Amino acid sequence: MHLHRSGIVVFAFATASLLAASACTALLDRDSKQCSSDGECKHFSQSATCVENVCKVASQSDAGLGPPGCFSGTPKTDLEFYNQCTTADFKQYDNCHSLGLCDGAAYDPAALVDPPDAGSEPPSDGGVNLPTAKCYDANERPKVIYMQGSTNFTPFIQAMAPLVHARGYTIVWQPTSSCAGAAAAGFDTPAKTLMRNPTNASQSPASYYDANGNGTPCLLGSGPNSPDPNGETTDVGESDVFAASCGNAAWVPGAGAFASIGHSTGPIQAMVFATPPGSDQRAISAEAAHMVFGMGGNGGVAKPWIDPNFIWNRSATTGTNNILSRGIDVPPTRWWGVDKKTGPAMRDAILTASVDVAKKTIGTMSLDLADKVKAGLHILYFQARGQIAGFLPDSSPAANDKKNVRDGHYPLWGPIHLYTKLQNSQPSPAAAAFLLPFAVPNQALLDATIAGGFVPLCAMSVSRDTEMGQLKSAEPDFQCHCYYESKVGGAAPKDCKPCGGPSECSSDAPACNIGFCQKK
Repeated sequence: MHLHRSGIVVFAFATASLLAASACTALLDRDSKQCSSDGECKHFSQSATCVENVCKVASQSDAGLGPPGCFSGTPKTDLEFYNQCTTADFKQYDNCHSLGLCDGAAYDPAALVDPPDAGSEPPSDGGVNLPTAKCYDANERPKVIYMQGSTNFTPFIQAMAPLVHARGYTIVWQPTSSCAGAAAAGFDTPAKTLMRNPTNASQSPASYYDANGNGTPCLLGSGPNSPDPNGETTDVGESDVFAASCGNAAWVPGAGAFASIGHSTGPIQAMVFATPPGSDQRAISAEAAHMVFGMGGNGGVAKPWIDPNFIWNRSATTGTNNILSRGIDVPPTRWWGVDKKTGPAMRDAILTASVDVAKKTIGTMSLDLADKVKAGLHILYFQARGQIAGFLPDSSPAANDKKNVRDGHYPLWGPIHLYTKLQNSQPSPAAAAFLLPFAVPNQALLDATIAGGFVPLCAMSVSRDTEMGQLKSAEPDFQCHCYYESKVGGAAPKDCKPCGGPSECSSDAPACNIGFCQKK
């Protein structure tokens, strides 16, 4: 694996170390006859060549850019986006030395091994402790928005609660799963639109959120329009993925039988692979992750992650699983390992893994949950197929800028999806109280998005039209990367000019958006 810091490239191997050759090239090994053709050097980098029997690669360290062999043009394909030259940190996962994929050895994305039934996390106890507070209260909470969806979305709910309270509404949120959130909008049977009180210890109760974003577990079924004593009809269903990713390609809002389902796109959320504090593992490739989660370690090849008891995952109905599945060529229903049930449960399990099992432990979660404890676990650098190095979602382990998500270096992400039933083409008043802030760019929504650990669309420079689809350059109609970076990095980039109005901006950045001149 290789580490990049401040334009300096270090290649670490068990048998040889890097020696600088010149300002424009770097040796990759010192064996007396390491190669006889350029092809024998490609497992180091696609730009590596064989010079006098030694593999060499062009270096851009003089410009502080990497990785070696990076793409310096205007990206148009996924690989060009993945391999853009950048100042961000990177690590290269060596598929040759780690997985045996050397000298043209083929990686087969269709190669899978059926997992054993490793089970799921058992309930902490056999009983259900139902809340005593009621979600609806005619005096304290007369206007309630009932919402359910991904367990990853709770931080955003906490951040949005004050904004929604200003509109006179209280959010009642129940973490279920992305696909349950999509189904609740009307894609599935009427019974699936309901939020219900827990019937076993593995289910989470609903909570109402006050004006400060504090949640209180509460009992459903007390509202004026409750369909039964234990449930409420969902106003907004949240999903980390497109509804059609939930196993039914017909689940398309506005199409066919679902013409009365509305769809709004929210901010961007990234998914990550993570290891415990006691692990020395820092990077993973798509090929390695495929062998771990789709083949149980591939007969011991994908070390150190070869024990199914310490390969931890999320269920096939979660956004975490669905997005990562498409990044590592493993169908959502074919994953090896133990289902940790919820994002917070996964985070806590990784954080508390004992030293003796830390190295062989790996899990998956959303970045917003990992960010809350970033110093306590290791988010892995991810190297996509065809990518010459792995990247974090952020530009470095210490940063919080989501730079590599925003420019295309880190591919494991997708937008939040908000689904709701429509009447006369309009959402209900309760649903509208949550959805309307997304219709008009505003600082309050941006602040809530940032506080929730997500990336606002206006700060992105790449976009997608489908689940983990092809990347393309994007210039949002309303841009906010200057404000975003001022909030997450402590200061705006040097080329961002503060402004109090459009008259203070130049013709190349004429819009004054939330205190900064932007192109649009």
